[in-house]
Amino acid sequence: MYWSWFDLNWPWIGSLAALALLVLLFATSKFRSDLLLSRWCDPVWLAWLAAPVYMIHNIEEYGIDLAGQRHAFPDALCTTLGLGSYPACPIPPAFYLAVNISLIWVVAPLAAMLSRRHPLGGLTFYGLVFTNGMTHLAPMILGRGYNPGLLTAGLLFLPVSIWCGRACFGPGRIPRKGIPVLIAAGVIGHVILIGSVLVFIRGAFDATVLVLLQFVNAVVFLAIPFLGERLVMPSTSPVRVAAPSQT
Repeated sequence: MYWSWFDLNWPWIGSLAALALLVLLFATSKFRSDLLLSRWCDPVWLAWLAAPVYMIHNIEEYGIDLAGQRHAFPDALCTTLGLGSYPACPIPPAFYLAVNISLIWVVAPLAAMLSRRHPLGGLTFYGLVFTNGMTHLAPMILGRGYNPGLLTAGLLFLPVSIWCGRACFGPGRIPRKGIPVLIAAGVIGHVILIGSVLVFIRGAFDATVLVLLQFVNAVVFLAIPFLGERLVMPSTSPVRVAAPSQT
């Protein structure tokens, strides 16, 4: 299986974007919706934070992991599915690009750009952040040891997503029933992703269809919280997020 230059280096390109976003997030007020709020309690600011957090995670998965392995996640996925490591694994390199570029480079910033008018939809990516963090943590809990992405999932994904739920949902904020909507989007996104791989392995469709399904999955994932927002958000004044109670 041939890996192109871009296959091996896109996470490092993403790291530069993550650095630029983090500078804007922490050194400026560009992504804040209300200067009277702490940035950590601002749903717009938190919506933008999701993208660089995931880009950092990509470095551990596709750049270099905690064990010093480069581009480790594809082999880890294939081995877990019983397909062997590359070049034997039949999952095409374009699959990983389709998943990550569509979700992290397109969906995450798009949701953040819409977050001022759509508070729940803007936090779409936290459904993926939380569920993906759990998929990395669960194997370790089951005694399978380290997997590429576990460190950043534990140190970034779960704490940041849990904080987002605490800071942005509740009385006077986004209704708490929006949290299951975000988690459902993340779960459905993972089911479509892994399900499409399993169906591909069984020969139901070819590699081109597998890759195209990942773009469809990104659209579905983005649509769920925006559609759910109509059900859980009252059509009244914009949400103002107060600092969560310390009690």
